[in-house]
Amino acid sequence: MKPERLLHAAALFHGHLGPWLALGLRAGDFAARALDADPFHLRARVFCPGRTPYTCFIDGVQAGSGCTMGKGNIRHVRSRAVRGEFERFSAQGALPWRAGADAGVRLELRPEVWTELHLSPARTIADVEKTARRVFTRPAEKLFFIA
Repeated sequence: MKPERLLHAAALFHGHLGPWLALGLRAGDFAARALDADPFHLRARVFCPGRTPYTCFIDGVQAGSGCTMGKGNIRHVRSRAVRGEFERFSAQGALPWRAGADAGVRLELRPEVWTELHLSPARTIADVEKTARRVFTRPAEKLFFIA
């Protein structure tokens, strides 16, 4: 899916377009591509504070990776830091969180991005959407430490 369409679809799913959604979308999409995994062979653990706007990151991960609460292959862990841990598994019929992973990637939000988002003006919906688009167009390496 083209980037602008992916961003639009995520905003429809979430209810609006914001920077934390865009960050999660970038993380989930990057992980799915890096691990060459479809949504049925991928699982995610999302670490972030348990309140908005940070929890918007979770919806972005769902939209970007295909890991969903309904399939049970995503978990939220309350944390002060923001990061996503993704695992690809190949076991046929394996339940998420029970089969061993055969590949994984971890994306941790860079502190300068955290600071930028807390200092960005958010006076209007247009400001919030502009920040989200700016975040979304950056390379993943400029947003996250990747391991």
